[in-house]
Amino acid sequence: MDFLEAIQRHWLSSFQYFGVYDETDYSQIRWIGNRYDEEQLLQIQLREEMAENIVSAWEKHKQLKTLVFCSSIRQAVFLSDYFNKKGYKTVSQHSQQKNISRKEAIRQLEDGILDAIFTVDLFNEGVDIPAVDTLLFVRPTESLTVFTQQIGRELRLHTSKDYCVIIDLIGNYRHADVKLSIFDQKLEGKRKKGEVLPTVPESCAFEIDVKAINLINEMARKQQPRKQQLLAAYRDVKQDLGRRPTYLELHLRGPMGAKPYYDEWKSYHAFLDWADDLTKREEEVFLKFEDWLREVEKTGMAKSYKMVLLSAMLERGPDHWYDPITPEKAAPYFHHYLTSEEYRKRIDFSDKSSQRLWEYDEKKVASLIKRMPMTMWIGSSKGLITLQDNKFDVQVFPEEQDKDLLYEFTKEICEYRLHYFFQRREDLKKD
Repeated sequence: MDFLEAIQRHWLSSFQYFGVYDETDYSQIRWIGNRYDEEQLLQIQLREEMAENIVSAWEKHKQLKTLVFCSSIRQAVFLSDYFNKKGYKTVSQHSQQKNISRKEAIRQLEDGILDAIFTVDLFNEGVDIPAVDTLLFVRPTESLTVFTQQIGRELRLHTSKDYCVIIDLIGNYRHADVKLSIFDQKLEGKRKKGEVLPTVPESCAFEIDVKAINLINEMARKQQPRKQQLLAAYRDVKQDLGRRPTYLELHLRGPMGAKPYYDEWKSYHAFLDWADDLTKREEEVFLKFEDWLREVEKTGMAKSYKMVLLSAMLERGPDHWYDPITPEKAAPYFHHYLTSEEYRKRIDFSDKSSQRLWEYDEKKVASLIKRMPMTMWIGSSKGLITLQDNKFDVQVFPEEQDKDLLYEFTKEICEYRLHYFFQRREDLKKD
């Protein structure tokens, strides 16, 4: 259940959202991987002019107990000091704070001693402060998942508040227009042409500066319709499942299948990264092993043999799937996979040379494996795969903390490609 439905059921507090125009030109700040360059961002954020605009917006809309989400420790310290100079009582809470503990800061905020706490990521999740009645966002939204978690810090019911206030700086940063969708009750694809502002529950209010509305409209006009259509289809599948779909599930349940996602992003996990639907840890693993994951997705398959070989390797589990494997070791699984189902045998193991292998002969099956998937894949892998001393070796070297995710990502692609291969060949036969 998302927080909008929980609000309608009165399990969470209603909110009043205020989008405040931020004139900062984020297009001039370098984007590195999944976030803006911190030093370039700080040059803009650590200005009294911007701090004064933030104070003014806060004074106009705030209630009594505020949590402020910042981009960095330096911004949190700078703004807390600036607010204190204005006569307010605030503290900054971050990983390097030693003067006051997080527990004590929360107590002082709840007791009304503090007006606000400035933080970076300490309060994203796992901390419950139901007395907070105001959120102030002074950072560009780089992750929709994190933004949703931060909203959740305020929506807990509490006798001291009738509703929550969300004060959000809206600039031309990435996701500025897309993030508003988390407040929207209307499904993607059900909106009227030109309608960009969300439709919130009746108990809530949504107000945005005219300049911010114009900015959002302009950003919406520049969006790529094809990508937004695919994103909407993906979100529908995710909503139906109640979790992120696997590559194969998106193919089976999505209205357009999964191939358009490969056509557009050349990688399902690259799409998930673009859609901001990878956790920070998952994104790190994807970027670290992106070359390998893209290779598994793009390698040519006149037959299914490459993915059957990879499937045999994956049978060894997260800790050992990437260990070198000989054709003889892969042979039993390879043969069983292709002969255990009639459709597999008929589609990809029934030419004259393959029919001779229907009765298992390890030496002959191993010879086929070495000649076909192993040798063929080496030639197109650009060094990601080697074959030496009769051992097929994938050149990935995950650290302990990366093993499970890399295994799951690789398996996800392998399962999709095998299913798509046989389905496609079956469709061609019917045609």
